This record gives sequence, C-alpha cells and structure tokens, in this order.
Amino acid sequence: MPGIRAAALKRAQDAVRDSAGNLARDDGFSLFDAEEAIIGRADVMLTRLSEMADGVQELAGAYRRGTREQRRLVRMSDRMQLELQRANQRMAEQQRELQALNAALSSEIEHRTRLEAELRRLVDTDHLTGALSRRRFLEVAELIWPRDTGRACLLMLDLDRFKHINDTHGHAAGDAALVAFAATCRAVLRPGDALGRTGGEEFAILLPETGATEGLALAEDLRRAVADTAVPTERGTLAISVSIGLAASGRAEPLAEALKRADAALYAAKNGGRDRVRAAAAPGPV
Repeated sequence: MPGIRAAALKRAQDAVRDSAGNLARDDGFSLFDAEEAIIGRADVMLTRLSEMADGVQELAGAYRRGTREQRRLVRMSDRMQLELQRANQRMAEQQRELQALNAALSSEIEHRTRLEAELRRLVDTDHLTGALSRRRFLEVAELIWPRDTGRACLLMLDLDRFKHINDTHGHAAGDAALVAFAATCRAVLRPGDALGRTGGEEFAILLPETGATEGLALAEDLRRAVADTAVPTERGTLAISVSIGLAASGRAEPLAEALKRADAALYAAKNGGRDRVRAAAAPGPV
C-alpha cells in the first residue's frame, strides 16, 4: 500500500516539525532530546500504520475471496435454477403424455365396454324378433323357476303353418310374421315375464308367480291377440295364429321336466286343430 505509507510518513514529518517547534520553546529540553522523542513517536506511528496496512490488506484479500465465492455460488444457483426449470419442463411434458395416455386408455375401455355390451346383446337376443335367445331364455328360466314351493307357468308356442307362409308368401313375409308375433307377445305379457325364441317359429314364455288358472287365461289372451294381428306383406295382409302348450310348476319339479310337459301339451294343441291352448297334466309326485 505505497499511498498509505507515503501519507503516513508525511503526517509523521509534520508532527516532527510541530514537536520540534514546541520543544525549542521549552527551556527544559535540549534540541537533541526533542529529536529523539519525535523520532520515537514517529516509529510508533509507523509501526501502527504498518499494522493497519496489513489489516487492510487482509480485509481486502478476504473481500476478494468472498466476492469470488459469492460469484461461484451465484453461478451454481443459476445452474441449479436452469436444471430445475428443465426438470419442471420434462415433468410437464410427461404429465401431458400421461394425460393423453389416460384419455386414450379411457376411450379404449369405453369402446371395449360398448363392444362387450353389444356382443352380449347379440348373444342374448334374437336379432330378428328381439326375443331372448334360446340359451339366454333357459338361463333366465333356471333362475326364476321354483325350486321347491312357489308358482310359475311355462308356455311353449309355435306359429301355425309357418312353412306354408314361407313357401307361399316368401321368407320376407315369414320374417315379418315372426316380428309381428313377437311384438304382439310383448304387448300382452306383463313386466317380468320372459319371452324367448327357441327355434325357427318356436317360442317359449316364462310366467313367474303365476298359477295354472291365471296362466291359462293369459295364454288365451295371447292366442286371441295373435289371431287378431294383421301382418302386412307385399302380397297383401297376412293372418297368423299360434298353438300354445302350458305347464304349471309342480313341487320340486326341474325345469327340464316342465319343458317336456309344455312341449307335449303344444303337440296336443297342434294335433287338436291348431290355434288353441292346451295345458299339460300336473306332474306326478316326487
């Protein structure tokens, strides 16, 4: 620190001159003694100034080191902020990609659910008449048919002279007759009754919680409604009729046995002249 030392030396010289003047006026001191005292004081001051200069140099060095460390920390902070920004950008991109994947997955699940429902509908439902398929009707009937006590009626139905309709009026007329027949059945049947198509022109109906007398009355209503149904075709209006066999549930009778009894009653209605209802005999004791 040359500037600091030069200034200190100048102040020391001024102090020497002032002290010399004061001592020259003092009769108790000689000029030699005054010079010695002044020189001693100047040495002390120079020593202190040197010590102060060393302290200032240490402070300046510490300041420089602190500044360098601060700059290093600032650069490190900038790098960390930049890396954090990049990480946040990557996370945002990944979140967008995840949202897109979730949306695609939800759409795929919804699509598969619709397909599954449509396949189930195709399997469970006759595509022409809307009645239950044979397999689904038997599943439903097994669930509803009384195992021990309880009442139910099983109807087996067959459109009369259906082959003649197809041969005379064409298969389109036959399909129209089947559709009209199924629609008439749904109009007569109650909520909870099950209608199934078991063959070409053969149908089955399950009437839960229904005794033999009530079942016969409903079967007669259905037969009359079918007889009153007019089926429009290209060759004019077509009249249809149905033969019905009924089996009322017996105690602990399996569904398969009731189906056999209802089918036998249906053939009895056919052999009896068609367009009529026949009830099967009650099942024998178990």
